[in-house]
Amino acid sequence: MVRPVPKMPIRVRNSVLGGMVPLICVPLVGSTCESVMEEVKNLPSGTDVIELRIDAWDAVEDLDFSVDLIGKVREAVGDLPLILTCRGHWEGGLKGVSELAKDLIYSRAISERLVDFVDKEMSYGYGKISEVKAHAEAHGVKLIVSYHDFERTPSLSFIYSQLVSQIRLGADVAKVAMMPRLEEDVLRLFEATLAVRRDFPDVPLVTMSMGLLGQVSRLVGGLYGSDLTFAVGSAPSAPGQSSVDAVRTAFDLIYGR
Repeated sequence: MVRPVPKMPIRVRNSVLGGMVPLICVPLVGSTCESVMEEVKNLPSGTDVIELRIDAWDAVEDLDFSVDLIGKVREAVGDLPLILTCRGHWEGGLKGVSELAKDLIYSRAISERLVDFVDKEMSYGYGKISEVKAHAEAHGVKLIVSYHDFERTPSLSFIYSQLVSQIRLGADVAKVAMMPRLEEDVLRLFEATLAVRRDFPDVPLVTMSMGLLGQVSRLVGGLYGSDLTFAVGSAPSAPGQSSVDAVRTAFDLIYGR
């Protein structure tokens, strides 16, 4: 089945974000070096991308520890692309992390090319996002700009404007995740995603509805323009994530992979 793909897919290592089949990303959510490396060791077959959720780490504010662990993961996973995420607690972060620690870890990880993508929330605004964008671009790292609402799904115009604003801020990848209360909320997310894909055809998108009601979006969202979905490795990072095996089976049926 043909899906609306971006005109400028991002090729990273052995993966293509924006190809004919969406990528499957597994978040690592362990809290210690040992648990994170155990997650790496037990990555499900079929994983395309890894997200390092460093806001789960007990010692995340220890700069040397964090950079060293990112490096260990980088070495262990070979050519799998890495997304570095330290989600703010106001948008579903697993713990509060100081802004200074975030800035230093992102800076080192980018400068040392330990990751392929960094994720930054839209709420940081133009100044911070522009700063991260410039640094990332100079080192060949791509920027994901994201917005999460764990309470509801806003209007079609709001979802559309969030994605467009992210693109205009310089996002290499624009991302939104919303919590649906009704089936119509899921359909609204699909409609907004498709509208942005058509109006801004160059930029890869990541959009999803969360929870059980939104679970279908993680399987068929690619048909409306979403280029990546999240699936469970050892534990979910957000409500509604399915196993990699389940997602891969669905993708085989939907996209003929």
